[in-house]
Amino acid sequence: MKRKRTPLLVLALCALLIGSIAIPGCEAIEEEYPTQAITLVCPWGAGGGTDRVARFLADRMSLELGQPVVVINQTGGHGAVGHNAGALADPDGYTLTISTWELSVLRHMGWSDIAYDNVRGVALINLDAAGLMVHPDDAAQHGWQDASDWIAYLQQNPGLEVSGTGAGGVWHVALLGMLAEAGVSPDAVEWLPSTGAAEGITWLLGKHIDAVTCSIVEAGPQLEAGTLTPLATMSAERLPAFPDIPTLHEAGINWELGAWRGITVPAATPDNVVETLHDAIQAVLISEEWTTWMSDQGFGQVYLPPAEFDEFMENDYAAAEQLLAAGGLI
Repeated sequence: MKRKRTPLLVLALCALLIGSIAIPGCEAIEEEYPTQAITLVCPWGAGGGTDRVARFLADRMSLELGQPVVVINQTGGHGAVGHNAGALADPDGYTLTISTWELSVLRHMGWSDIAYDNVRGVALINLDAAGLMVHPDDAAQHGWQDASDWIAYLQQNPGLEVSGTGAGGVWHVALLGMLAEAGVSPDAVEWLPSTGAAEGITWLLGKHIDAVTCSIVEAGPQLEAGTLTPLATMSAERLPAFPDIPTLHEAGINWELGAWRGITVPAATPDNVVETLHDAIQAVLISEEWTTWMSDQGFGQVYLPPAEFDEFMENDYAAAEQLLAAGGLI
């Protein structure tokens, strides 16, 4: 009788102990991931740069993971709605977010309680450098050939009107950082909040404002058409797609800033899930299809793995706080 009951007893013990401790013959089998469709939350509207990158990446991730990756746009609140939805989702790997630079300012600006410490980085995938653009007529009239010319004029003629996004947005902070590095008070300019780069560019084309700070990519069509004049790119080196635009470093201003995009998951997401997602994304990023598409679109291509992306977000959060405080926004 003992021989007949012993196997049943062992099976019962296995059922109780599986997942808590490992004993010979009772090893827990980790559930395969993924086994169902994955949602990729985009905090910004359909058709924009972030949405375009998200959808192209999602299609390729689907092939790597063997499950559909579906982009859902959850917009509003300066990016807070989408970032909240992603960060507060179940940490099971089935809700991802294409997080953007705004994650670094949501808490500082009081738009949300969410910040870098509510998420885990999977991979940084893109960074688009900011730029300073003016109207060609103004550039010719005032002799603005680079950012140092514009800043010298600003110091003698404070009150220039600039736009590119809402107050406290990435392109506003780009301007604040440039002015701080040049030793110019943020009060020397008047920032006119807009709904984004597109509206700011429209104002500048109509000569209703004096300059726009936004990504070089966003202003690409106007720059190529010659309807806007670029004075600087806020990148470490000249951009391959726009080799004629000087950097701020070349103008003697030690400042860089770009709008980044990366894939994040809720902070409690297990390591094995993060690793699986990272491996799929990395396979996409090194593919010729991805690099060609990003290059054709003018998007900057960068990559950081999970741990380095986490450190990047933490440092960016601290830097954003200093700039927002210096600009009187917090």
